[in-house]
Amino acid sequence: METKKTSIIKTVVLTSASFAGYNIGSGFATGIEALQFFGSWEAKSAFMGIVIAFIVAMVVLCAVYITGFEQRFDDNKKVYRYFCGNRIGVVFDYYIYVSMILVTLTMMSGAGATINQYSGLPTYVGSAIMGVLCIITSLLGLDKLRKTLGSMCIFIVAFVFLCGIYVAVTSEISMVIGSANVETYVARGEILRASAFGIRDPYLSGVASAGLLISSGFAWASATGALCTNRKEAVWSGVFSSLFFYGSMAVVVYLLLVAMDHVAGKEVPMLAVIQYYLPVLSSAYSAIIILAIYSTISGRLFLIGERYGRGNKKLALAIVTGITVFAALGASFIPFSKISNFMFSICGAVGIILGIIVVVKFSLTRVR
Repeated sequence: METKKTSIIKTVVLTSASFAGYNIGSGFATGIEALQFFGSWEAKSAFMGIVIAFIVAMVVLCAVYITGFEQRFDDNKKVYRYFCGNRIGVVFDYYIYVSMILVTLTMMSGAGATINQYSGLPTYVGSAIMGVLCIITSLLGLDKLRKTLGSMCIFIVAFVFLCGIYVAVTSEISMVIGSANVETYVARGEILRASAFGIRDPYLSGVASAGLLISSGFAWASATGALCTNRKEAVWSGVFSSLFFYGSMAVVVYLLLVAMDHVAGKEVPMLAVIQYYLPVLSSAYSAIIILAIYSTISGRLFLIGERYGRGNKKLALAIVTGITVFAALGASFIPFSKISNFMFSICGAVGIILGIIVVVKFSLTRVR
């Protein structure tokens, strides 16, 4: 029989892993998110940015998980009105779901770019395969989907960590030496940097990365917070959700910095790293990227279908299918790196605003 402590650990790990799995999509697994927010700066600034991102995301996510546990919203739209008020809450409610659709487009582009870079097949092939799989999975219930995403996340993160250990042991190049030419690549446009409010700065980039994570994972954290059985579980879920995500992000950034000369100009930078250091595993990592994209898109499609399907499974299926077809078609024509850069910059800035609102509202409710 499970002890109370064991049960708490199990719930926290599952919830945190599902959050990371929900957000470890094409941006993370392809390395494009790590590159544009962190790897495009020199090593010291990159890792300072990661620390800043971890702290900011942890604080906001703890507030969201705790609120989700305490309020147990029966409708996802209520969480935005709770934090932002009726008028601004409506704006964020619609923004979050529109951004989910656009992020789905970005991830479909990532699936197509991965298959194209590995095999040379047209980008629409990967997008089409991804679309079919995600439509099926998004119709699972929340608890089943949480377990599915959690399991996938653990597998993906373990693979990335093992690659990081291998490169750290075998590579004769340090992060500083490997990334010596990063400014040249940025100047040439071979590597893009994410911005926040039009500003490009390594430390603000860390805050913007946290903003992206907050805006993309807000609804999921609130929904799964309601699955926690006590406040302690909610708090630790917030801490470990941020830790799982940014701990894994740090490994990806390390790999990108070491292999910067082989990454510049590639649409899927992490695949370029694997192709250089571990070519025998390039096909396996391509499959892992597809799994990561699959896990993230299916989670977003589930929330969109639940929000606008209103309990009608046929309507939810029609909505999910329509969005998927739109995203798959758009992904066939828009370069992955460019659409990612646009989405990261916009969503990161909006996420910063949302994070400030959440912390202020949460703090005010504690002092009353």
